[in-house]
Order: sequence, then structure tokens, then C-alpha cells
Amino acid sequence: MADDETGAVLVLVCLECGREYHFDQPEPPDNLQCERCGNLVFRSFRAERTPDEVQQDYADSTERDVATDDPATDVTLGDLQDLNNL
Repeated sequence: MADDETGAVLVLVCLECGREYHFDQPEPPDNLQCERCGNLVFRSFRAERTPDEVQQDYADSTERDVATDDPATDVTLGDLQDLNNL
């Protein structure tokens, strides 16, 4: 179910196997059966459509830097000289 105010969708999770079903429709089907295990019991919650703080942090730490004016590495000349002194 989509909430225009919050941008959330309804997520149903099968209690038996954990498969998720996402719904933008007004109501999920009444006779929904899990395609994986055949279970009929689901846990429901609302999930935001926009990335949250955790998703944004993960994306920031794993995505490749595509800025063309950045140096190829963050190693400085002083760092290299320190390695030679070890």
C-alpha cells in the first residue's frame, strides 16, 4: 500500500521462509500465498521509498568515486617517505 504522505510501501514478509512482497496497490490480495514455501501467514510493515541513513552511509562507503579532478589516491608524498623510514 502506498502512502502519498510518507512515501512508504506495504511489505509483507513470509514467517516461514522470509520472502518479501512489496505492494504499491491499495490492498494486497486476500488469498496471498508464498511462492517459495506455500505459507499463508505474513508479517507486515511499512518501508520508506527513500534511502535512509544506513543505506546512504553504505552507498557512500562502497560506491566508486567518479569525480575527474580527484587524485587517483589519497596517499601523499609524506606517507611514502614515512614508509621508507620503517
